[in-house]
Amino acid sequence: MKEIKKRESELLSSICEKYNLSQDLLNKLLKTSEINSYENKPSRLRKKELIDLINFHSKKQTN
Repeated sequence: MKEIKKRESELLSSICEKYNLSQDLLNKLLKTSEINSYENKPSRLRKKELIDLINFHSKKQTN
């Protein structure tokens, strides 16, 4: 289990570096997507919520 978490952290770091994102932002997005994916919502609504969340956090990060 430790190895999985370590690998996950390495992947997140590389993605953050590649797309110039903060790791905190990416962690929040992943947690939110996990929560929303298990709710009984249509996929288009989940997609819209995630896009809105990404836009909100990316604007917040640039300020």
